[in-house]
Formats: sequence, structure tokens, C-alpha cells
Amino acid sequence: MIFRLFLLELRSIRSDGRLLALVAVALSILLLSVWIGAESQRVVTEGRTAAMETSRQQWESIDRLSAHGVGHYGSYVYKPNSPLSTLDSGVMPFTGKVVRVEAHVQNPPAHSDAASWSSLVRLGAFDAGTILAHLLPLILAFTAFSSVARDRETGLLRVLVAQGVPLRSVLWGKSLAYWFLSLLLVGALIIAHIALGQASGEPLTTDIKTRLMLFGASHSLHLLIVVLLSVWISARVSDSRSALMILMIAWLVTTVVLPRVTAELSSQIFPLRSQITFEDDMKEDRAKGLDGHNPRDERRDEVRQQVLEEYGVEEVRQLPVNIGGILMQKDEEYGNQVWDEHFGRRHDTVRKQIGVVQAISFLDPFLAARGLSMAFAGTDQFHDAQFQRQSENYRRDLIKALNDLDAKAGKREANGRWRREKIDYSEIADFQFEPQTVDFALKHRWPEIAALLTWLIASLALLHWGTRRIPIVGTGR
Repeated sequence: MIFRLFLLELRSIRSDGRLLALVAVALSILLLSVWIGAESQRVVTEGRTAAMETSRQQWESIDRLSAHGVGHYGSYVYKPNSPLSTLDSGVMPFTGKVVRVEAHVQNPPAHSDAASWSSLVRLGAFDAGTILAHLLPLILAFTAFSSVARDRETGLLRVLVAQGVPLRSVLWGKSLAYWFLSLLLVGALIIAHIALGQASGEPLTTDIKTRLMLFGASHSLHLLIVVLLSVWISARVSDSRSALMILMIAWLVTTVVLPRVTAELSSQIFPLRSQITFEDDMKEDRAKGLDGHNPRDERRDEVRQQVLEEYGVEEVRQLPVNIGGILMQKDEEYGNQVWDEHFGRRHDTVRKQIGVVQAISFLDPFLAARGLSMAFAGTDQFHDAQFQRQSENYRRDLIKALNDLDAKAGKREANGRWRREKIDYSEIADFQFEPQTVDFALKHRWPEIAALLTWLIASLALLHWGTRRIPIVGTGR
């Protein structure tokens, strides 16, 4: 029975040119967003590759600087795009893509895409994740708002019930029909993404397949919730005009008002230090000591004395190593502790802000779907923090290697001066980013999964058991 009603509703949708036009527009926009995303990623990848090659050539051409001088000269690391960023760019447009790595300084990522955007574009990125979460629920509401109310007003609903068709089955048939349309759109989107990726030579790994599956599943569940509630409201409200008004208000509140209020609330409860304040606090702690004691000069004197005692000499000029490299490395290690402390506190604040959003997602399924979309695409705040951590770890390894060379690559002359040897810096490896697996996303986003499943169960229960007081006859009859 439900399957027959499902087919009946599909035929009704097919006969309505306006509904087909809306579906065609949605499909065109989704496919266009995937193509634009793939083309944009191709351009960005080519530019990043060229920049990396230039940086490497400059690095290998260094031959006159000391290892310490090379540490100040520095290098650059570049953030790679997530393979699924063409589907959902997440926070990536608003975070830096390039980090300058150098001695004594932990630079933040720079050169974000949003820095060159107009204020209009900053309202939302044109990607599939945004369209699936914002636009498609609106289109589904427009197509489903009159699904039951129309049949009630024309008398078809009364005829079906009089023939012994359970009202619950009617609602299920209509819901499955509209969800089927959304599944077609999500499926076409994923197929288009895979096709464009294969055409450009991108590997389709097991992790990417799993992320694609979960990306599609999260949006499909969100759209199912939208369909179930839209059909139920269409059945519960006496006329289609009122149903449309209720659905439009619900869409506006869940996709525009509540997300902005939630973002403002999270930043008020857990305020985040500005980048300037963050850097100033780090400089102060690095100069004066993490706990306000042990200023830098005292730390250097302690290290110098420890090195002299280790080698059993009384003067620096008697050391078989260059104490400058040792002092620089000790200073770096202390600076690393400062960075770990401040970055850890900052990341903890961001995590608490996300926790507020995750809690409110139990009131708004859009927030849950949006968070899962970014997480499975590898473009949320947690994935971005991994790039910052890995680039900082690379900086530490690089500077330590240079400081070790500065300390040992040379020999002590008879007059006590240290003569440095010529160093081949081409042996130092480039930065290699290690992407996180999908388990990383699942670990940090289980509240959104729970929220989405809670909404799904509630919507299914409402449609299944909430049919007792649904009017069969329109107010005009």
C-alpha cells in the first residue's frame, strides 16, 4: 500500500511542472557547485605546487649562510586541500593556507581566501555542503508544503480514507516520494564528485570513500527530517497557505537566526583571544618566563654553565662545540613550551565553543548536519588545528636540525674561534602533511550524530503516531 502511494505521489510530482522545475534548478546548482569547486581546487593546487617548488629552489640555493642564519631565513609550508573540500569548504576559506617557519617565532597561518572576498561572498560559500544544508531544505519545503493540504482541499484525502487507506500510509507514501527526490540529488552530487576526481587523477582511497558515504548519509538524514516534518505540518495545518508560512518561518529560524545566535552565544560564553593578544601574550611569556620568573638571560646563564660542566672546561672558547647553537636550541625548547601552553588554551576555547553549538544542535538539526558535513569533508576547526600542529612540529624539527648543525658542524681553532663548515641544506626534507582518517572526524562529532538521530527518531514517531487529530476535510468544505 505504501509503495503504491509512493508511486502515486511521484506521478503527481512529475505532472506538476513547477515542482520539476525546482528539482531541475536544485540539481543544476549542485552540479555547478561541484564543477566550480573542482576547478578552483585545480587552480589552487597548481599555485601551491609552483610555490612549493620555488621555495625548495630557494632553500637549496642557500650556501653562504650559517645554520643559525638559515633558521632566521626560514621557509614556508603550505596547507593541502582536503579531497572533499570541493563539496564543503567549511572553515578553510577563513583560515590561512601558508605558514612561514623560522627560528624563535611561531607564525600563524596567513593568506586566507576570505581576505580577498567581498562582504557579500562572505555570507556563505558556494559549495555543495552549503546548498544541501541551506537551499535544498527550502526547496523541499516549497514542494511538500501542499502535499497533504492540497489533497484535503480537493477532497482526494477524504476519498482515500473512505476507501480504507490508513492516513498514516498516505503520509508515509508522500514522505518517501519527496525523500526519494532528495536522494537522487545527493546521489548525483556524489557521482559527479567522483567522476571529476577520477578525471583529474585523484586517488579514491578507502578513507575518501567512507567520508563520501558519511557525507551523503548525514545530509540525507537531515533532508529526511525536513521531509517528515514538512509532510506532517502539511497534514496538521488546515490549509496549504498556513503550512507554507509555518515552514518558511521554521526554515528561517533553523538555518539563519538560530545558527547566528548560537555563534554569538558561544563566543560570549567562551571568548577567544584575538590573534594580536595571543601573539603578545606569547612574546611576554617567552621573554619573562612562563610563570613570570626565570627571565631569558637567567635561563641562558644556566644553560651556559651546564654545558661548561658537561665538557669539563672553564671557558666557552675551550668547548669542542659552538655553544651558540646549543643556546638557540634551549631557547627554542622553552619557546615550544610557551606555544604548547597558549595554543592548547586557545584550542580548548574553540573546542568549548563548538561544544555549545553541539548542545544546541539538539534543538536545531541544521547545526548537526552542518557540523557533520564539514567534519566528513575534512574542513572543520578540528582538522584545521591538525595542520597548525603539524606545521609547528615541522618547524621544531627543522630548527632543531639547524641548531644541531650550528653547534657541531665546524671545529674550534687554536685561537679559540669557531670555524663553521659548509653545509648542504638540500638534505633537509620538505613538510609532509599527514591527513586525518575519518575516525578522527567521528571522534569529535559524535554529539551531532546523536542530535541528528534524535531528530530523526522524533520525526518518525511524530509522523507515525501523530495522525489522530489530523483533519480529513478542508475548512472550505
